[in-house]
Amino acid sequence: MYTSDDIAELCGCSKNKAYNIIRALNHKLISLGTPKAAVIAGKISRKFFHEQIKI
Repeated sequence: MYTSDDIAELCGCSKNKAYNIIRALNHKLISLGTPKAAVIAGKISRKFFHEQIKI
C-alpha cells in the first residue's frame, strides 16, 4: 500500500495533491466493484496505482 508521502514522492507533487489522487483512485476502485469496507482512506494499492498511472 502506498501512503500520501509515497505518492507525493513518486509524482513530484504536494502531499495535499497526493491525497486528492488517492481519493480519486479509491472512488474509482469502489465504482469498479471493490467493497467499500476494503478501501482504506489515505492509502492505495500499489498494483492498482501502477495500473492506473501506467508506471
